[in-house]
Amino acid sequence: MKIISKTKLLLLFTNHRVAEKLWPIIPKLSKQYKLDLFLIGLMSNETPWVGDIDERVVMISKYKKYINTIINGPGVKFHGDNITTPLDSYVNIKEYSAVIFDDNRKKSEFNIPNFYNICKQNKIVVIGNSHGNEDTPNDATNISYDYKMDFQSGGIPANDTLKNIKRNNKHILIICNFLGNRFSPYDINFNKDFVNKSGMIELSKHYNLPIVVKIKTRLDNPNYEDSIKYVKNLLDCTVVANTNNIDQLIANSAFVISAPSTLAFKPIQLGIPTILIKGSGAIGCYKNYPGLVNLNYEEIINSLTDQIDTGKYAKFLDLSIPGGSNFTSIDIYIKKIKEYIHENNI
Repeated sequence: MKIISKTKLLLLFTNHRVAEKLWPIIPKLSKQYKLDLFLIGLMSNETPWVGDIDERVVMISKYKKYINTIINGPGVKFHGDNITTPLDSYVNIKEYSAVIFDDNRKKSEFNIPNFYNICKQNKIVVIGNSHGNEDTPNDATNISYDYKMDFQSGGIPANDTLKNIKRNNKHILIICNFLGNRFSPYDINFNKDFVNKSGMIELSKHYNLPIVVKIKTRLDNPNYEDSIKYVKNLLDCTVVANTNNIDQLIANSAFVISAPSTLAFKPIQLGIPTILIKGSGAIGCYKNYPGLVNLNYEEIINSLTDQIDTGKYAKFLDLSIPGGSNFTSIDIYIKKIKEYIHENNI
């Protein structure tokens, strides 16, 4: 067996919403490896932030004490812009045992395949990670990475932080994917029809709870204030574009109505009644989720009643994300990537 002499890992983060799942592995991982953080693409400070709170700054501030060196790499100026600069010009790749890449997409626009080839020339293992909840998971194995961590193999490490969060029934939370004021690849989007058919206003009156709508900010739609106005014109609510504490926003929810996005796993893991609307996002891991319903008030009410009576869907979580029901995904994830690193060094 070859002795591993390098104990340094490179975290390659390209997208704040994708990297969000990985930040909480850093404290425990830093006890076993020296960590460098390489920020490119949407994570680079050369890329303009769209939104009111720069979540990149929030997370870097929280975890920088565990990082050896933070390397700010090339960014993009607008949606569709490409990175052409060789990424290896920013780092000495020979220093590392492995690269942990935050995505499972090829990301040619960020020059990832070229960087992967440089890693291969230097016998550095690259580990990709799930982009998010997908109907057909992307696979760029041997193009942008050697191994791929998906929800079924490593869980969602970020959600382990929920175990210390106190639940409060302060509001009804709506988690949007696409709004009705822009292009969407899905048939169902957050618009007036969604508001009416979901019965959320009636639910708000019945439970005497305010509505909070969580929207996504995107580089291809830089005028996020217009999106906030669009939502507020549909109903009386609070609109959250960005937050420095997404866990607490979730935990303050009496129940959640959401597109079937990765974020929806948070309330499900907390045992908060969570309704997922078919047709508003990729089904992916939620194919067998009992709370997946059509955009129909009666179906939503029936599912809410069932979830209030049943409690947390622990069986669904155990089958979908390792460590999901007892918040132990960080340990599972780290054990798996150590196996990959060890395998590469035999």
